[in-house]
Amino acid sequence: MSKKFKFAALSHIGLVRHGNEDNYGFIEFSQDFPFVAIVADGMGGHLNGELASKVAVEYVQDKLSKDLPLEIDSENILHILNDVIQKANIKVYLQSLESPKNRGMGTTLTIAVFYEDSVYIAHIGDSRCFLLRNHYLETLTKDHTVVEKMIEAGTISPVEIHKHPQRHVLTQALGSPEYLQPDLLHIDLRKRDRFLLSSDGLHGYVEDKEIENILMHSNDPEETCQELVNQALEKGGKDNITVLNLFFD
Repeated sequence: MSKKFKFAALSHIGLVRHGNEDNYGFIEFSQDFPFVAIVADGMGGHLNGELASKVAVEYVQDKLSKDLPLEIDSENILHILNDVIQKANIKVYLQSLESPKNRGMGTTLTIAVFYEDSVYIAHIGDSRCFLLRNHYLETLTKDHTVVEKMIEAGTISPVEIHKHPQRHVLTQALGSPEYLQPDLLHIDLRKRDRFLLSSDGLHGYVEDKEIENILMHSNDPEETCQELVNQALEKGGKDNITVLNLFFD
């Protein structure tokens, strides 16, 4: 039986960095659903950031492949997602203590779990999950950053984000000794929904309207991934760029 959706992913080192601290992954089950997409953007220096994001993605893949129910149980799914983020946080934190060179490493983590009629999202950091529906792009996640708190407080405007010196400073990330407060949400799916998960190497450089336009005018997720990465590179490509697309029929 053919899937009810198409998906693709692409990760690029960018034009400045010496290594790629981003990691991503999928979980496919024997049936169409559930289906899981994961993106993580590591920090702490090339090798440390790469290790942190790798540990997080691999742990989530292993844990959710065992724990996710095959049928929808919203309360249980959200509980499982919170649990996997808390435990992934501990895994990354313990790894950071194993060697002095690992100290301070961490990672963002955004997970989207798709069922036939619903999607469940768990999120920490400033990677994002976008939804294109009815020709309108919506950011489903909220950045856990200093500048986002400043916007909420009204001390800066959204247009100031891209030039603010603290735009990359996170208020939450995996690798913390403290209990995290991830964003957990659930929305119903509709026909022709298009989802994008990305590291901030994309949305930190390419404006939402441009992302919206690219998602709207391609029916091939692989081509869309390439076009999104190309746009980020044209805008300077100073960070690693990772994009995951999932297009519903």
